[in-house]
Amino acid sequence: MDMSIMNMSMSPPPPKKSRLSFKQHPFGLPEPILYYLKKNANPKLLLKLMQVSKYFCFKEFPYFVVKDLKYEKTKWIYCKPKYNFNYQILDLSNLKKPLWITNGINCYTENVSLVSSLLSKVIVCDILNLRLEDQIISLNEFKFLISSGNVKTFTFCYSHVEYESGKIVPIDEIMKLLPNVTGFRWLLDSSMMSKFTSETVQNLIKFINPSILKTFCLMNIQETFDFKLFATFMDKNFSVDYELDFDILISHEYSNILQKYVNKKIETSAKKYFLLKMCFPRQSEKSIKFLKNIYKFYNQKRNEMC
Repeated sequence: MDMSIMNMSMSPPPPKKSRLSFKQHPFGLPEPILYYLKKNANPKLLLKLMQVSKYFCFKEFPYFVVKDLKYEKTKWIYCKPKYNFNYQILDLSNLKKPLWITNGINCYTENVSLVSSLLSKVIVCDILNLRLEDQIISLNEFKFLISSGNVKTFTFCYSHVEYESGKIVPIDEIMKLLPNVTGFRWLLDSSMMSKFTSETVQNLIKFINPSILKTFCLMNIQETFDFKLFATFMDKNFSVDYELDFDILISHEYSNILQKYVNKKIETSAKKYFLLKMCFPRQSEKSIKFLKNIYKFYNQKRNEMC
């Protein structure tokens, strides 16, 4: 991201006659150094400095802070901190201060580069929730979006991330960058659907932290997805709520593998706790009903325990 946006006008140092004495200087530093800090510190450091000393305060806060940012139909809307439902229109073209986003970004649009254009206006991204639909973003842009390290819910719908070369970043690399995610949901686009290999699944399960992750959902799965390998992982980590939705073009043979697994889970459901939703072509109506009822039963039990 182009950080030239940080070169905003800062208040000039006090005139000589009003300069602070050495004892009054915060941290005991010379005033030229303090002025340099005030002018060049990154936003998060500057905010901390403001909390420590009035010297670093401005007459007006230099950033436009929003809690949640959404794109709906043809416009961005936002709500301020402490106001959950009071959304207002945000005109990016007339924005006078760089954005500081504190909670979430939610984008529904067919303009695949919309989020990329938004990020040129953002100075700090502290979000906990990220949902993008029909977006293609670069790896650097994605890293900026999740730079807080605190993203809890991740949802991609027909979206993906690309390296500078244009190659698609695989799902295991995305999961690796989200160590604190509790809810992971991805409706795969055609580009992502074809990228699954046994190695991809093997790497993916290495980066899933079942002690933190609560829900995992993958949709539009093709049969290049190594289901047997992932099924072993699910059986060992049954505390996670899984939802798997497979592509309508998978083969009869692959459907049979899925059906056998579902049948086995149903047969042992009285003894082994699990939360699983599965949908695939040629799935038996009986297993659909049983799996749905089992999920409802165990989900209710889990909620009662919380």
